[in-house]
Amino acid sequence: MKRITLAAVAALVLSLASGALAFDRVSAGKLKGKPEIDKANCQGYYIWTDSDGLHIRWCAREKPLLFTGRLDTDRPVAELKRLEPKFGGWARTHGDRVVLYSSTVRPGDIDGIDLKIPRGRRVQFMLDVDGKAPEPKEVFLGAKAQNPRSLPLMLRIR
Repeated sequence: MKRITLAAVAALVLSLASGALAFDRVSAGKLKGKPEIDKANCQGYYIWTDSDGLHIRWCAREKPLLFTGRLDTDRPVAELKRLEPKFGGWARTHGDRVVLYSSTVRPGDIDGIDLKIPRGRRVQFMLDVDGKAPEPKEVFLGAKAQNPRSLPLMLRIR
Protein backbone atom coordinates (compact mmCIF):
# COMPACT_ATOMS: atom_id res chain seq x y z
CA MET A 1 0.00 0.00 0.00
CA LYS A 2 2.85 2.37 0.85
CA ARG A 3 4.46 1.73 -2.54
CA ILE A 4 1.23 2.56 -4.38
CA THR A 5 0.86 5.80 -2.42
CA LEU A 6 4.46 6.84 -3.04
CA ALA A 7 4.15 5.94 -6.72
CA ALA A 8 0.98 8.04 -7.07
CA VAL A 9 2.59 11.04 -5.40
CA ALA A 10 5.74 10.62 -7.50
CA ALA A 11 3.61 10.58 -10.65
CA LEU A 12 1.97 13.83 -9.57
CA VAL A 13 5.33 15.47 -8.94
CA LEU A 14 6.72 14.34 -12.30
CA SER A 15 3.64 15.45 -14.20
CA LEU A 16 3.84 18.91 -12.65
CA ALA A 17 7.53 19.15 -13.40
CA SER A 18 6.89 18.47 -17.08
CA GLY A 19 5.03 21.77 -17.47
CA ALA A 20 2.85 20.24 -20.19
CA LEU A 21 -0.43 20.62 -18.32
CA ALA A 22 -3.18 23.11 -19.11
CA PHE A 23 -4.93 24.16 -15.91
CA ASP A 24 -8.66 24.98 -15.82
CA ARG A 25 -8.81 28.44 -14.22
CA VAL A 26 -11.61 28.74 -11.64
CA SER A 27 -12.71 32.11 -10.22
CA ALA A 28 -12.92 32.79 -6.49
CA GLY A 29 -16.68 33.35 -6.75
CA LYS A 30 -17.31 29.73 -7.75
CA LEU A 31 -15.56 28.49 -4.59
CA LYS A 32 -17.52 30.46 -1.99
CA GLY A 33 -19.50 28.46 0.54
CA LYS A 34 -19.69 24.83 1.62
CA PRO A 35 -21.57 22.46 -0.69
CA GLU A 36 -24.05 19.93 0.66
CA ILE A 37 -22.32 16.57 0.96
CA ASP A 38 -24.58 13.52 1.19
CA LYS A 39 -22.39 11.07 3.09
CA ALA A 40 -24.29 8.03 1.79
CA ASN A 41 -24.21 9.06 -1.86
CA CYS A 42 -21.04 11.04 -2.51
CA GLN A 43 -18.01 10.21 -4.57
CA GLY A 44 -15.19 12.51 -5.53
CA TYR A 45 -13.81 15.84 -4.35
CA TYR A 46 -15.61 18.80 -2.78
CA ILE A 47 -13.65 22.07 -2.69
CA TRP A 48 -14.72 25.41 -1.20
CA THR A 49 -13.55 28.53 0.60
CA ASP A 50 -14.98 30.47 3.51
CA SER A 51 -13.71 32.77 6.25
CA ASP A 52 -11.79 29.82 7.77
CA GLY A 53 -9.77 29.14 4.61
CA LEU A 54 -9.69 26.52 1.87
CA HIS A 55 -11.41 23.17 2.40
CA ILE A 56 -11.11 19.91 0.45
CA ARG A 57 -13.16 16.80 1.15
CA TRP A 58 -13.17 13.44 -0.58
CA CYS A 59 -15.48 10.45 -0.34
CA ALA A 60 -16.24 7.08 -1.91
CA ARG A 61 -19.63 5.57 -2.76
CA GLU A 62 -19.20 1.96 -3.91
CA LYS A 63 -15.74 0.73 -2.90
CA PRO A 64 -12.68 1.97 -0.99
CA LEU A 65 -10.73 4.56 -2.98
CA LEU A 66 -7.24 6.01 -2.61
CA PHE A 67 -7.24 9.82 -2.88
CA THR A 68 -3.87 11.49 -3.47
CA GLY A 69 -2.94 14.95 -4.55
CA ARG A 70 -0.66 17.93 -4.67
CA LEU A 71 -1.49 21.58 -4.08
CA ASP A 72 0.92 24.36 -5.04
CA THR A 73 0.19 27.72 -3.41
CA ASP A 74 1.39 31.22 -4.26
CA ARG A 75 1.94 32.07 -0.57
CA PRO A 76 3.15 30.02 2.42
CA VAL A 77 0.68 27.62 4.04
CA ALA A 78 0.19 28.77 7.63
CA GLU A 79 -1.95 25.85 8.78
CA LEU A 80 -2.76 22.38 7.45
CA LYS A 81 -5.27 20.18 9.25
CA ARG A 82 -6.48 16.64 8.44
CA LEU A 83 -10.19 16.03 8.87
CA GLU A 84 -10.01 12.35 9.89
CA PRO A 85 -6.54 11.10 10.90
CA LYS A 86 -8.20 7.86 12.11
CA PHE A 87 -8.54 6.75 8.45
CA GLY A 88 -4.78 6.51 8.13
CA GLY A 89 -2.97 8.16 5.30
CA TRP A 90 -1.29 11.53 5.69
CA ALA A 91 -1.16 15.18 4.66
CA ARG A 92 1.96 17.30 4.92
CA THR A 93 3.67 20.34 3.57
CA HIS A 94 6.77 20.05 1.44
CA GLY A 95 8.52 23.35 1.94
CA ASP A 96 6.05 26.10 2.75
CA ARG A 97 4.06 26.25 -0.52
CA VAL A 98 3.41 22.62 -1.48
CA VAL A 99 0.88 20.29 0.18
CA LEU A 100 0.85 16.55 -0.51
CA TYR A 101 -1.78 14.12 0.79
CA SER A 102 -2.84 10.49 0.57
CA SER A 103 -5.89 8.87 2.16
CA THR A 104 -8.03 5.80 1.51
CA VAL A 105 -11.72 6.13 2.36
CA ARG A 106 -14.41 3.47 2.46
CA PRO A 107 -17.98 3.97 1.24
CA GLY A 108 -19.81 6.35 3.55
CA ASP A 109 -16.61 7.91 4.93
CA ILE A 110 -15.50 11.49 4.30
CA ASP A 111 -11.92 12.68 4.74
CA GLY A 112 -10.15 15.84 3.74
CA ILE A 113 -7.91 18.74 4.64
CA ASP A 114 -8.34 22.37 5.69
CA LEU A 115 -5.74 25.01 4.85
CA LYS A 116 -5.05 28.55 5.87
CA ILE A 117 -2.99 30.50 3.35
CA PRO A 118 -2.74 34.12 4.56
CA ARG A 119 -2.75 36.54 1.63
CA GLY A 120 -2.88 33.57 -0.73
CA ARG A 121 -4.55 34.18 -4.08
CA ARG A 122 -3.97 31.08 -6.21
CA VAL A 123 -3.71 27.32 -5.68
CA GLN A 124 -2.87 24.73 -8.36
CA PHE A 125 -4.54 21.38 -7.77
CA MET A 126 -3.44 17.96 -8.99
CA LEU A 127 -6.09 15.47 -7.86
CA ASP A 128 -6.00 11.69 -8.21
CA VAL A 129 -8.39 8.86 -7.34
CA ASP A 130 -6.87 5.37 -7.40
CA GLY A 131 -3.87 6.62 -9.38
CA LYS A 132 -5.66 8.61 -12.09
CA ALA A 133 -7.29 12.00 -12.46
CA PRO A 134 -11.00 12.01 -11.57
CA GLU A 135 -13.59 13.03 -14.14
CA PRO A 136 -14.63 16.70 -13.84
CA LYS A 137 -18.14 15.47 -12.92
CA GLU A 138 -16.56 14.02 -9.73
CA VAL A 139 -15.22 17.40 -8.57
CA PHE A 140 -17.64 19.84 -6.92
CA LEU A 141 -16.80 23.51 -6.36
CA GLY A 142 -18.37 25.85 -3.81
CA ALA A 143 -21.90 26.04 -2.39
CA LYS A 144 -23.46 25.37 -5.82
CA ALA A 145 -21.33 22.23 -6.28
CA GLN A 146 -20.37 23.26 -9.82
CA ASN A 147 -18.12 20.98 -11.85
CA PRO A 148 -14.95 22.33 -13.47
CA ARG A 149 -14.57 22.13 -17.25
CA SER A 150 -11.39 20.05 -16.99
CA LEU A 151 -8.55 19.02 -14.70
CA PRO A 152 -6.04 19.91 -13.29
CA LEU A 153 -7.27 23.11 -11.60
CA MET A 154 -5.90 26.59 -10.99
CA LEU A 155 -8.11 28.13 -8.31
CA ARG A 156 -8.31 31.80 -7.41
CA ILE A 157 -9.09 31.74 -3.69
CA ARG A 158 -9.39 35.54 -3.29
